[in-house]
Amino acid sequence: MLFAGALVGELAAFLLSGSLVPVAVASAAAVAFVIGIADDVYVLGGRTKPLLLLLAGVPLVLLALREPSLYEPSLTFPILGDTSPHFIIYTALAIVGFPVVANAFNMMDSFNGQISWFTLLASSAALVGVALHGFYVSGFSVGRVAAVLPLLATAGAFLVFNRYPSKAFDGDSGSLMFGAMFAAIAVTGGIEVAAMIAILPAILNSFYTLSSVRGFVERRGMRTRPTYLGEDGLLHATPDRSAPNTLVRLVLLAGPLSEFDLVKSMTSLTAFACLLSALISVLTWAI
Repeated sequence: MLFAGALVGELAAFLLSGSLVPVAVASAAAVAFVIGIADDVYVLGGRTKPLLLLLAGVPLVLLALREPSLYEPSLTFPILGDTSPHFIIYTALAIVGFPVVANAFNMMDSFNGQISWFTLLASSAALVGVALHGFYVSGFSVGRVAAVLPLLATAGAFLVFNRYPSKAFDGDSGSLMFGAMFAAIAVTGGIEVAAMIAILPAILNSFYTLSSVRGFVERRGMRTRPTYLGEDGLLHATPDRSAPNTLVRLVLLAGPLSEFDLVKSMTSLTAFACLLSALISVLTWAI
């Protein structure tokens, strides 16, 4: 249902705007969704999944060959301005960015409501960035703004059922789809820097986890869990030093929390990151 909702939304954005941006976002979502289904059914390895997710960026590149204006092959930094455009280097980095972002979203999908809140806030920050970029950059397509709305709407609708206590779950197919859509929006919207700031908690979570387990390891194959449910009904940080250093575990080192309060704390971190992202967008295009 999540994929169907996102696909219908992007199709409507394409029909209304005539831009290929929604097509690029929908294509990335479709590839990531299929890979996620395979992971849900067969449990792909920690290295296989990121490699397959490189394919999520391929439709974007193919569409850019047909419509070069689909994305600008350069990065825009606040105050400093644009880097020199280079299609090959930028495109290679963009393709690599898809598995990075998609896996970051996937690793934030651990507790009731966590991924839906995260995606809703991150897509809201992306909408601010794309809208400001579109308002201040001459000739910027409205299709870029329209392409963000299905992700925002899908995450919002999913939150109703996914928040604590959750009545619906997205699986790897849903979280990877959310991440791929966000990556495509960041590239086509020209908001790469602001987008990375918005999902900084997920990026840090991935970094902490990968550095502690020393490589790509499927979370279902981790020997020691980063958290455990105590007899008091609260979540605790695993005292074992070999446990992965996830962002959740670091939060729980300050003291045990209920699942509701833990997700609330993680959501607060994301909200703060998204506010910084919005500020970055203002500094980049409105000042």
